Amino acid sequence: MKKAFLALIFPLLSFGVFAQNGADLDNTFGEGGVVRTIIGDDDAKAYGMAIQQDGKIVLSGEVILDSFKYGLARYNTNGSLDNNFGAQGVVTTTIGKNSFAKDVAIQEDGKIVQAGYIFVNGSYHAVAVRYLENGEMDAEFGENGIAHLPALNNCMSVAIQSDGKIVLGGYKSDNFGLGRLNSDGTIDTSYGENGYVMTQIQDLYGEASTSYISAIGAQKDDKIVAVGFLYSYNTYNDIAIVRYNTDGSLDAEFGNQGVVVSNIGGLSDFGTAVTFQEEGKIIVGGHKENGFLPGIPEYDAVIIRLNAEDGSFDTTFGEDGAAIIHLTEEATYVNDVAVQADGKIVVTGAYVIYSEQKFDMYVARLNADGSIDTEFGDGGSRIFAFAVTENAPQKIAVQEDGKIVIGGFLMEDNLCKFMVFRLMGDATSTDIPAVEVTFDNITTTSLDATMTPNALCESYYFVLMTAADMQMWAPFMGGPEAAIKQFGIHESGVFTHHFNDLTPNTEYFVYTISVGYDGFEAPYDSTMVQTAILGGNGVATATIELTEITETTVRMIVTPNSETAVYHDGLITKEYFDEIGEEAAIELIRNNGYPQYGIDNWVWTDLEMSTIYKAIATCQNALGEWGPATIVEFSTLPLVGINDIDTKAVIIFPNPGNGRFEVAGDGLSGTGIRVVDMAGKVVYSAKIGDNHILVDISNCNNGLYIVEIEKDGEISTAKFVKQ
Repeated sequence: MKKAFLALIFPLLSFGVFAQNGADLDNTFGEGGVVRTIIGDDDAKAYGMAIQQDGKIVLSGEVILDSFKYGLARYNTNGSLDNNFGAQGVVTTTIGKNSFAKDVAIQEDGKIVQAGYIFVNGSYHAVAVRYLENGEMDAEFGENGIAHLPALNNCMSVAIQSDGKIVLGGYKSDNFGLGRLNSDGTIDTSYGENGYVMTQIQDLYGEASTSYISAIGAQKDDKIVAVGFLYSYNTYNDIAIVRYNTDGSLDAEFGNQGVVVSNIGGLSDFGTAVTFQEEGKIIVGGHKENGFLPGIPEYDAVIIRLNAEDGSFDTTFGEDGAAIIHLTEEATYVNDVAVQADGKIVVTGAYVIYSEQKFDMYVARLNADGSIDTEFGDGGSRIFAFAVTENAPQKIAVQEDGKIVIGGFLMEDNLCKFMVFRLMGDATSTDIPAVEVTFDNITTTSLDATMTPNALCESYYFVLMTAADMQMWAPFMGGPEAAIKQFGIHESGVFTHHFNDLTPNTEYFVYTISVGYDGFEAPYDSTMVQTAILGGNGVATATIELTEITETTVRMIVTPNSETAVYHDGLITKEYFDEIGEEAAIELIRNNGYPQYGIDNWVWTDLEMSTIYKAIATCQNALGEWGPATIVEFSTLPLVGINDIDTKAVIIFPNPGNGRFEVAGDGLSGTGIRVVDMAGKVVYSAKIGDNHILVDISNCNNGLYIVEIEKDGEISTAKFVKQ
């Protein structure tokens, strides 16, 4: 029926996939929200990230030129490299033969501290470098900008205390290890033992184990919380969390004499990140192993919240203090966590399907209580794959405006590159062009939508569609933005559009793309509206009228009553109706996938001649209750052709034609001829004289027509197609 017609129309109205939310890429940043930076001619891997007070972003990592070097890149707030920093935004530092930079932190005075380790004389030790705001090494720090910590074998993380002292965390003799520098880069000998702290952690069975720090953080009171893992012969790897007083001693009020060990997964667990909520509670990120699938690691991301007072698990968070993020049956790793101003927690890490060699990244968000924030991304998270080979997010941070920044590296064309991308987060649209959409005069099948642009918006595109249509058509259109621009309406200023022919009781979205005066296009946004409910609470039913019955066609007019919210109609043969029974036949029509709302006036074609059919309409009221079905029986006509006239031959030529054709044959003199369209309207009528007649319906629409010839009260028919 008209279902085929609707299938052609809906693609023009429906495309796009998701409304803008916190996981959408910020198109004002870099290229489509992403920045890739090649440093030198070889690999560059960023492991650390910090955001300056002016909003500029600093990435820290290792770069390969002729050897491994410390590398920094600084980006402006729009993602472009900051040409006022180093050489066109990049600084590389040589410290010995091989230098491996990891973390970075920004001092209150804007100076940049980069931390990592070097390999020299057959061993590793930690090294910190401090830079001025322009990227030059700070000669007042350490020795010409470089501070060595020879007793700290490794450095993975750096934190700056409120007094300006710098703490580096890694490991010392295969145990948790810290080292502290004074603000001038000299070793702070008042800290721990001559500037260093080593902590040997016992496993859950009380046996000594080896342990390694992955990340450290400084509380507001300058106590240091170190997070990592320990290796135990009894329990595999467990998450280890240690808190230190400002003098480097263990905080005896925290956990078990300063130490918390957690075996969440029962197998191997790793702590990888730490941060703090506003009230001081400690957020620890990591991942727990789920099982032993041969050759394939199975991990879920885990976020733990500890009470600040004693390090106990905060049972009001997640499930008994831990929230699990399960994205794949294989590996979901945590690399970093950050806290938004509203207490929500954002998480990033690797999304790995080893069996498919898929190395992507994800960003997820938890509510402040540890539950999944289903409004973020695709039900709480979003997967990103900017490179085919490898995507490696390392750090995550939240800007003051609520946007989320993720830094790391990716592998493209056999080359590792620094990578940073930005998501919209909870940023408001006041700083970018935007359109406010409001609705009025909402009925069951129509509504008015008014678009009001803000001061930054020069023009905008808009289109109305359902989310289901969006999901179906966006992939074919090249994404929601391209679809909205191609099929949407382009306007400027305040504009009201009337939408009609809508479906009752249905959620629609007005999708918009706002364009600034400089040509910048903001990320697409959407506003939801629902059409009014049709029908009442009474008995829903319909009438069926059957007209213009021919050998192969029938016009079926179905009129629902006022109680009907939605109905379905259709035809089936009486033979099949009798075979499956009335109840099954009604159910078949109810599930035909073509809901109707108003009067359905449709011509059914391609029916079988001389066949009895059942026309069925079944209606549902606003409460979802089905009323009694209406069933009407009819039969198509037998085939009667021109040759049934008692004549030798009849010719209709040309057929098909442009509307001018000749009817000729012996014995036709005095017969009547009519041409009828498919609506039953007679478009031509005449008497045939001298056994032939020239018919002209060239002014009629193209389509199928019935030629009727009447002789002695008998009517014979034939078909003519006007092209």
